[in-house]
Amino acid sequence: MTVERYPSPEAETVASIVGEALHEGAIVTAEVRCEVEYDGRTSGYLGPGDRLLVAKPDGTFLVHKPTNHKPVNWMPSGGTVTASVGEASGDPVIVARRTDPRERVEVRVRETYGLTRFDAEDGVAYEESGTEAEMHEYIAANPEELESGLRIIEHERETKYGFLDFYAKDAEGTPVVVEVKRVQATLTHFDQLKRYVNVFAGDEDGVDGTARSVRGLLVAPSASERVKRACRDAGLEFVALPDFETEAEGANASLADFE
Repeated sequence: MTVERYPSPEAETVASIVGEALHEGAIVTAEVRCEVEYDGRTSGYLGPGDRLLVAKPDGTFLVHKPTNHKPVNWMPSGGTVTASVGEASGDPVIVARRTDPRERVEVRVRETYGLTRFDAEDGVAYEESGTEAEMHEYIAANPEELESGLRIIEHERETKYGFLDFYAKDAEGTPVVVEVKRVQATLTHFDQLKRYVNVFAGDEDGVDGTARSVRGLLVAPSASERVKRACRDAGLEFVALPDFETEAEGANASLADFE
């Protein structure tokens, strides 16, 4: 493990270090003043401000503001991160992009306070207790257990309401939003799934603002009749995976869930 720090580096140094470090499998972090532009499923712009940038060799790219744990802009693994010097501004420009789906995050750095190259070594797998992680792993490997012909497109896709568990497509190519719970499904879980479906249906600033047919699957070991009825009335579906039933059944439920 080695760490190299560069206080207030010049634009050429930023571009060079970022490119070399990522190519050689290192992590890069930078404390900068920047503006950010996103183009992809939607479009957005973030004006100048002080942020923390994190670039990883697997293509992951994060833009953090001084508050909150979630990045304000980000790109998941599988893409590329490149750095250059802007021809007009002479400032560093860092671009993260991927092709499926087509997305692009461009960070125009106005001032670099610090830059760090971190050659990290970490081959230890994270072990999570509980059954929800096991359910996710099982569904990812066996989507046909939910429905014949179902194809998982993305695991833990971000929305304005948080991360939905699976974005999939059925045998006819219709988008399917899948929300997984390790305990007996409640009306709160139903409401969460309905919000996710509305986003992707275009009802609430969806992917491209266009209404479309989107299905929603609520997956849990079990559900009360009230929850199943709510799903049917809203055009959603409940899928039971009883093999994952635990003693935590009904946790976080309210009395209304069992009426």
